[in-house]
Amino acid sequence: MCGLAGILHRGRVRDAGRRVELMANAIRHRGPDDDGFFDDADISLGFRRLSIVDLRSGHQPMSNEDGTVWVVFNGEIYNHRELRRELESAGHRFKTDHSDTEVLVHGYEQWREKLLGRLNGMFAFAIWDQGRRKLVLGRDRLGIKPLYVAETGEGCLLFASEARALHASGLVPIQPDDTAVFAYFQNQNVWNGRSMFRGIRQLRPGHHLVDSGERRRETEYWDFSFNRRKRAPAAAAVMLRDVLDETVDRQIAADVPVMAYLSGGIDSTSLVAAAQRRDPKVRAYSCIFNLDGVGEDRQVDEREFSRLVAKDLTLEHVELELEQTALRGALLPTLEALEEPRMGMAYVNYLIAGRVAKESKVVLSGCGGDEMFGGYVGRYGYVGGTASIRARSWWNRILGPREASAIERILPLYTYPLVPSEYDAAFTSSFRARAGEYSVAEELRALLARAPSDHVWDKLLYADAKTYLAGLLMVEDKVSMAHGLEARVPLLDNRVIDLATSFDWELLTDGKVGKKVFRDAVRPWVPQLIADKPKMGFGPPDASWYRGRLRPFVEQALAPRRIAARGIFDPAFVMSALEAHMSGKANRLTLLWSLLSFEAWCEAFGVYGGDLGMPLLDNDRPQGLLGNMAVS
Repeated sequence: MCGLAGILHRGRVRDAGRRVELMANAIRHRGPDDDGFFDDADISLGFRRLSIVDLRSGHQPMSNEDGTVWVVFNGEIYNHRELRRELESAGHRFKTDHSDTEVLVHGYEQWREKLLGRLNGMFAFAIWDQGRRKLVLGRDRLGIKPLYVAETGEGCLLFASEARALHASGLVPIQPDDTAVFAYFQNQNVWNGRSMFRGIRQLRPGHHLVDSGERRRETEYWDFSFNRRKRAPAAAAVMLRDVLDETVDRQIAADVPVMAYLSGGIDSTSLVAAAQRRDPKVRAYSCIFNLDGVGEDRQVDEREFSRLVAKDLTLEHVELELEQTALRGALLPTLEALEEPRMGMAYVNYLIAGRVAKESKVVLSGCGGDEMFGGYVGRYGYVGGTASIRARSWWNRILGPREASAIERILPLYTYPLVPSEYDAAFTSSFRARAGEYSVAEELRALLARAPSDHVWDKLLYADAKTYLAGLLMVEDKVSMAHGLEARVPLLDNRVIDLATSFDWELLTDGKVGKKVFRDAVRPWVPQLIADKPKMGFGPPDASWYRGRLRPFVEQALAPRRIAARGIFDPAFVMSALEAHMSGKANRLTLLWSLLSFEAWCEAFGVYGGDLGMPLLDNDRPQGLLGNMAVS
């Protein structure tokens, strides 16, 4: 797990090597153990290493025997041992003992760009084919590992694990993208390769980019394929249990201790249980919340379940209890780590990752289980399960009693924290003019049209994986790597995904109970109460906390003069939403979190007025990630 950076300049940037050093230094938190650099007439590569596999001989950039192929790589290749054996049989000679990085070098020699389709892992890499003067950038199927790119007017291509590294080059100024900001408040997310910085985009998940000097093209090498077929429930559960067992066995492999998150839900519990059978020293980490005076949202605290699991499995269990004012000190560093506003109350993820990082470099996360196995039962129940199902009552009132299309059923799940009827009141006219006519509805429509299935639940899974899950994975990577911690996601292993998308929907959910086959698969591993427990979302009781001890902070951060000075939102709209939430008339938690995130982002990255002369935190706060940046 590491951070990579590079500039493909083809002789146009004389000091590219120095600039790449600045880029690598800006992401030192991703790899505090080692660094490395490579330069030739056309390209400069930089690398920061977090040593986890092959501690002694995994130095990067890494080359083949004659130095004609070079790679910098962030992530883990879980099938590297099988690939190594295949490549050795084909005549390749390895110089490392068990480095997964070297598999990429020889795999590219053997298969060129077809290598990506053979990889099972989480990865972002840059391969420089020195003989052909060709650059290949690749990213894993679902975007577990990030890879940002930017192009300059001179035709240079910059790439890095984080946007801050591109800024640190001095070739890409820090500028906000108005359209992306508008998109974020339509869906609390940005997707399809967007970032919220002008001139910077992400290589899309499941894609590779090739620059041969004569042309530059981005190609999709993998997409979902729904090959659903009926199976007997008992046989399907055994099949899934075996695959999960093999997956955890692969992903717990490391040359350093591996720990695990434990929320108290079935996903994290099953991973902890499977991991503990292989390593009794696995330690579980849970985040719990101060519940003094908390209202109905106290149900988000799952301590009774995580404690039950720890006792049942005799786990070493570490709890981090967050005080009700934790947001005050965590908001700004969280947004510095994320680099842009994202979904969910990510400061909680940031704080628990920091706690784990004090004792380990690797942690297992249950991210992805709900998306792949029908866990978001309310979403599936809402859209209905077959093509003949009538629209939900909300759409019936608008469209009349007729059959609704997939986009009509799914779109209401994607319109938050603001709905279209609020746009005119929420944003200033000058910002709307700059932002243009972005529409989450149109982007979602185009996405659903590409889904390889007409079943409405397949379309919803497809959309969630490409948007919602991609956003969660970005949060998972950024908040963990800010602390030098690698988060692994076994439930998104290739074999798990391929099996999940082959199960008939009757094995996954009926719109009332979710993850049916998953529950049956892990019953032998987990307490019965956990196997039968309904889905509970992980997050703090912020709806209550905002109305309580956090209220002065929230009102300071969203004060009318701050909002007006930004020039993005109408202060009256923000004050109305704030008053409605504080009085209990409405729960505007997602909107308030989005606004707070936006404020912290503006301050952290100096956009839309920066700190406005009235910073959210004291100036003597500990220096964050931006302290490493050197931008022009």
